[in-house]
Amino acid sequence: MVEGIGKPREEDINSFTMQVISILALVVKNIGTLSFLRDVLCEFLGTALFLFASLGSAVLWPQLPDPDGSLSSPHVAGGVGSSSEPDLPSPPDARHLAECHPDPMRVALAFGASVSLVSVCLAPATSGGGVHLNPAVTLALAAGLRVSPWRAALYVAAQLLGALGACALLAGVVPDSPGRQLGLNQVALGVHPYQAFSVEAAITFQLVLCVLATSQPKSAFHLLGPPVIGLSVTLGHFVSIGYTGCGMNPARSFGPAVVHLNFHNHWVYWLGPCVGAMLAAILQDLVLQPRWGCPGDWLLEFKELFPKAPGRQPDTSEHTLG
Repeated sequence: MVEGIGKPREEDINSFTMQVISILALVVKNIGTLSFLRDVLCEFLGTALFLFASLGSAVLWPQLPDPDGSLSSPHVAGGVGSSSEPDLPSPPDARHLAECHPDPMRVALAFGASVSLVSVCLAPATSGGGVHLNPAVTLALAAGLRVSPWRAALYVAAQLLGALGACALLAGVVPDSPGRQLGLNQVALGVHPYQAFSVEAAITFQLVLCVLATSQPKSAFHLLGPPVIGLSVTLGHFVSIGYTGCGMNPARSFGPAVVHLNFHNHWVYWLGPCVGAMLAAILQDLVLQPRWGCPGDWLLEFKELFPKAPGRQPDTSEHTLG
């Protein structure tokens, strides 16, 4: 009798195992399609271009001493640190490289403009009509079942690699000097980590909420997605750049942290944006525009993401930028 009870269970386990293997085979086949690989490439290329242009505006360029010992004006930094009186006596430490600070207005506009332009350029090449450029945005879209789990995982990997590539390229073109900063995010003095976490969550919340609103095909702002998202990114920098340097994007914080090998309070720039993104997704899908009546509805839609036939691919019609 024990054998009679155990045999069906073994058959069920074998059947379940075969189903899992079949699904994994279809997923791998889906990942190997040209359109899927092109989407992943767009995430890598888009993130690299976006961060190279954006972080380039936040780099602290050195102020090089002239042969006579005086400090020359910096090449960039929004005019901060330049002097209209070149005949002023040089400070005692003129032999060393001094640094100038980038203009927050310039940095905020650079981030907003670059995310808009990169999205406009790469959106036509993607199968879903847009790029994410941000692991927090990808997480929110995956939680809302707008992208499949395996697509989201590969997108995040591509975004992180793109961030590393952008920072490595930026490190190669920026003059090497003591104290050189390549857009490294750090919590400001006097700001506690929990406060920085709250700021990062808040600015990412408004960004993802904007992304979800403009991604709706029936939205009045659907065709204005890139500039609207760019304004949202700019707003986030205006609000938080003095507190945290404005992460809002874990990939943006990850690249400079790896280049500088400085991960102090780095959890703020991952947990804050991810929590803010998830809160925005919950608000959008459960309150503002309810999509499910109970957890079972979410589970049924989640199961629909998995391909059941070789020719079927998950629905990614709501890909958006971010």
